[in-house]
Amino acid sequence: MTKLEKLRNEYKSWGRWYYHLVLDSLGGRNLFYDREEYVNGMNIVALAQFLTKMGVIQFDWMRNHGHFIVLATGLQCCNFFDYSRYRLNARLIKDDYPPLPDAWFFKLIRLDTFDELVNAVSYSARNSYDAMADILPGGYLCSSNYLMFSNIRDVIDYRTVAEIGTRGMIRLLGSNVKLPSSYKVCKLGFVLPESYLLKTEDGSMTKVRSLYKDSKDYAYHLFRDYDTYRRVASDIGEEWIPNGKDANVLIRNIVEVNYGVNDIKSLNADNRCDLAVTLGTRYGLKAEEIASRLNLSSSMVSKLLYSYKKKNKNPEWKKRTL
Repeated sequence: MTKLEKLRNEYKSWGRWYYHLVLDSLGGRNLFYDREEYVNGMNIVALAQFLTKMGVIQFDWMRNHGHFIVLATGLQCCNFFDYSRYRLNARLIKDDYPPLPDAWFFKLIRLDTFDELVNAVSYSARNSYDAMADILPGGYLCSSNYLMFSNIRDVIDYRTVAEIGTRGMIRLLGSNVKLPSSYKVCKLGFVLPESYLLKTEDGSMTKVRSLYKDSKDYAYHLFRDYDTYRRVASDIGEEWIPNGKDANVLIRNIVEVNYGVNDIKSLNADNRCDLAVTLGTRYGLKAEEIASRLNLSSSMVSKLLYSYKKKNKNPEWKKRTL
């Protein structure tokens, strides 16, 4: 039995719960090469969740991978992946691209606490921003993020499955699967996530919307919760390092909160060395970048990072049960 077969069998044994399903990254290769292929990807989610009966809380398709926050069993997640892989592979071959690698699979991370669920959703939504910083997550087409603290759904033109009809849906989806008649299809040709996204028990809002206090809370988790980005990325085998404006904001926040001053120039030498260690060990910034930002020599920062003994400096996160 191969490692993937063992992993699949392990996943199949997992009970119904909240999970972060992460499709393996293809690196320099793509899952999608044009808008039509992204449309196909959006419809794959609609079809796969309907066929597997799994609850989709939030998702993001990226160029070479995907993130899905779900309420499901491990078996449902495996079936969701198998159907998605089949459809994605068929489209790539149809469009004269190489098929997906045989070893292409997914990671499944159990989200045991409320905070872990919120952090996974935030990390997934943040992915689109990191890839396309000129577009906010709510404006990214290939995800469910447009539903978060936005009324944009009210101006989206759509037709229902019932209005399109059986033959029209077969042509649209390339499938004989009959989706519920109330599902909405936008003018780009994909089923809108609002048609099937998991809702709260009373049906008043989507489950994902209920995870945040308000739009400010959502924005904080997306753009300022740097410790969480690093931790979640590590948990799923990825890496997130702040750069550019994120690094500037991070340093400014640390300087103001930890040292009580307004800018780096107000820090003494010891504080700057301490900050250099924090930026290097906790946030992964390179010695050269730290040196240039803190007006220290690269050799000094390298020695500080080398001599620093690893310690668990992560804060104790308040844990709420789901």
